[in-house]
Amino acid sequence: MKRKVLSILFLSIAIGISSGYTQDLPAEQTTAGITVAVPDVWLFQTDVDNRGNWEPFSDIFGDGTCIVSANTFPETEDGMNGKVAFIDPKTGKVEEYWMFYDDSGKAYNGPFNTARNDGNPTRVAADNRPGGTRYIVGMEATPQYYEGFNTGDRWYKNFSYDDRVAVVQIFDKTATGPKPVTNVFDPIYMPGDLAGAQNAAQMRFGGDVQFLSNGNILVVIEDRTKNIVTGGNGAVGAVFDIDGKLIKGPMNMAGDDASHDSWSNLAAFKGGFCVRACNVFTVFDNSGNMLYWFDQSDFSTVKELGRGDGVRIASNINSNYVYFCGKDEAGAMVVTRFDAVSTKQGDQLQGVTEIFANEEVFAPNTFDRADISVDEYDNFCVVYMDTSVTGQKQIVARVFNDKMEGVTPTFFAFRYHDGFTGDLMGYVSSNCNVTMNNQYILIAAKGLTLDSQTNALSPANSTICTVLNNPQKKATSVNQWELY
Repeated sequence: MKRKVLSILFLSIAIGISSGYTQDLPAEQTTAGITVAVPDVWLFQTDVDNRGNWEPFSDIFGDGTCIVSANTFPETEDGMNGKVAFIDPKTGKVEEYWMFYDDSGKAYNGPFNTARNDGNPTRVAADNRPGGTRYIVGMEATPQYYEGFNTGDRWYKNFSYDDRVAVVQIFDKTATGPKPVTNVFDPIYMPGDLAGAQNAAQMRFGGDVQFLSNGNILVVIEDRTKNIVTGGNGAVGAVFDIDGKLIKGPMNMAGDDASHDSWSNLAAFKGGFCVRACNVFTVFDNSGNMLYWFDQSDFSTVKELGRGDGVRIASNINSNYVYFCGKDEAGAMVVTRFDAVSTKQGDQLQGVTEIFANEEVFAPNTFDRADISVDEYDNFCVVYMDTSVTGQKQIVARVFNDKMEGVTPTFFAFRYHDGFTGDLMGYVSSNCNVTMNNQYILIAAKGLTLDSQTNALSPANSTICTVLNNPQKKATSVNQWELY
């Protein structure tokens, strides 16, 4: 296997540096050569602290519109629901909508989870193909207990539900807001009308949702019911067409067919997709047929071999490569990629390259919670939390070209941050999510930002996002917002 890894000498130098380093890193956005399309936006505003497990996920439609999802409070009572925001990167216009619609097609603004009000983050994915406006949302919920989601007793056929379920719903983004394409449904046991029982076991996100290069939709959850993966927690998934019709599944998405925990880590490349379930990477075609699988340690120095809340894989529907980012043994942030298209079952992985995402001088063990996104030219952006500057969590980012060379220094992702310039204001950002296309880089996180109405800090765990211009911009997107 061919590998290109920075020298061990480099690591030994980095480890010897004090955490109190004083070089001018991270840079400000302008110093890094980054221009901002949409400055920091506080989404889904409340006047009380959000709950600790609520964090944003994001994507960019094929028509150029950005979408961000996050958990939020119901309209009139305590509990948990979710919202999505559409953001036009050209004008900065933001539209917010409730995440789910009931069986009558009405936006649902009430509590949606009787089992856990601080449940895991919502998920969202958009059709990235040119002009695409369809999207899918996911969340841990208990719709079986709410009347508006029980048309025809569809939750009580062959499968017995009695706890939280990782549910999804497919929508069209239209001029008047979201239009449901499907009802809310369990993507694992409901589509095939499978028999079984939940037996108070969680079905959770857990996994993630992803549009594929041919318009199919992938959903993977962490299923703890042991109906499909009998040995324990399973990364269980299914592939649907763009209208929500089942194509293949449910099935164990880990190629070794063993039990594994799962946290996000889906990547759609040109003609297929990859799933990371703990240390197992499994590659499929767009119809869900497994092509090959391999162990993480076969190609990457990333230390985390478990569920992997702090590591991510990514690709682009026009790329052959799958990228993987996370911390190595020394605490450096590394990015590894392989050629998913050229590799065949039984072959060594093709096109393997690994680099450091951070510069040569860094404070060890101050990084965590990485994410990565790729444009169609294989430029990519890595974002992660860094606590070395103030001791508080700050999201930093760095952009690379298709040769995996840094085209910017590491920079603060948000305008409002605590760092080297100005007074410490108490700004915090963590649990980041990044989405990139040929024109823009959308970065979302949770934290404390500026409440411009009070000129004070927002409540804790607020949803924050910004849209940056891709410094490697090469083409003009088909942004159809003005048609709306």
